[in-house]
Amino acid sequence: MIERVEKYCSMLLSDAEIKKLPFHNLEHTKEVVQHVKYLCEAMDINSVDTELLIIAAWFHDTGFSKTYKGHEAESKLIATTFLKEQNANKSFIDEVCNCIDATRMPQSPTDRLSEILCDADIYHISTPHFFYRKLLLRREWEVFCDIKTTNKEWHLLNQKFLQEHHFRSEYGEQTLEIGKQENIHKVENILTYFNE
Repeated sequence: MIERVEKYCSMLLSDAEIKKLPFHNLEHTKEVVQHVKYLCEAMDINSVDTELLIIAAWFHDTGFSKTYKGHEAESKLIATTFLKEQNANKSFIDEVCNCIDATRMPQSPTDRLSEILCDADIYHISTPHFFYRKLLLRREWEVFCDIKTTNKEWHLLNQKFLQEHHFRSEYGEQTLEIGKQENIHKVENILTYFNE
């Protein structure tokens, strides 16, 4: 099943419109899938739940092929239609959709599996990679959401987001949080240049 899902989602995420997105593109989804695998291994998640989470990760941003705002609802529809065709049972489909739904900002996971997908989706904020990824997101917001900010406003926005965000899984709280705190410190250092 995972191979079929990967092939189908890769095709959707190779859509001309999604290719224009600097952040929410096929590359991002591949990273989220890798983060899911890593978190599941680190947290000793069983193979059935791991498979479900990998499938949810592949589908979580496919809705961008239909719309930018509210893409999660479209992602759930796409996942439901495809998984029904694969004869997946209703409870499996519901759980996949619950995980996708939880990734909508602000994240709202309701169980352990959705917590893991949420952490995998935002994993980059705990890495040095964060500073590159946020440049891509800034560009995406400018082009697709008409959100333009000064450099100072952008750094303040990132500081606020990092400070208010909470990792949900045990691994996220214990390990990813450390990297996130380092990034908060770096953003605070950047902001001192604007205050002088």
